[in-house]
Amino acid sequence: MSQDLVPQFNTPAVNSDEFNAIVSGGDFLARFQLFGSKTDAVAEGKIPVAHYGLVKGDDIMDLGPEVDVVIITWRSKAVQIKPEFVVSHTVKSELFQKIKAMSTVKDSGCMYGPELLLWLPEAGVFAVYHMNSMTARREFKSTVCKLIGKAATFKVHLIDNKRYKWHGALALPCSAPLTVPSEDIINKEAAKFLNPETPEPEIAPEDDRAR
Repeated sequence: MSQDLVPQFNTPAVNSDEFNAIVSGGDFLARFQLFGSKTDAVAEGKIPVAHYGLVKGDDIMDLGPEVDVVIITWRSKAVQIKPEFVVSHTVKSELFQKIKAMSTVKDSGCMYGPELLLWLPEAGVFAVYHMNSMTARREFKSTVCKLIGKAATFKVHLIDNKRYKWHGALALPCSAPLTVPSEDIINKEAAKFLNPETPEPEIAPEDDRAR
């Protein structure tokens, strides 16, 4: 059984209102991402399909179809990428709820879900993983939330609903010995992650924005 490898931070409880809201409906860290068949990077030959990658800027490090990580903590995140880039970490805010509602609209550029702070022993870096698809949110609710503070192995599985096929993340406990940074370093990264400095932008009422 996977054991706690890092301290337990003051993160949203898995039975809290914030947890239920997110799984239903400082410094820039590298982004951990699963690349499915329809992603641009796969189409452009930058990384094989159904592989995890570590993304920073235009660079993608191929991590393969199976990656051992340590899940440090998590937070809520809603993102709008167009017409301008805005982020909210406050589930009950108007901005977060608007982004969440718009995420169901095709090509809206809006997405939401839990974001993980990971330690990747093989790469020797911290990274963030935004689990912002319906498939990823389900995996967070069923499995990933139980592995906070523990070692985990992310694999990939092919999902077939008889109409479509797509790749999804699959998280399992990891029993392999993994090295982690000192507790001071982990605490510092977790504090920055859980207390982002960027204030949430205000959004004007619908009638004001339409003018």
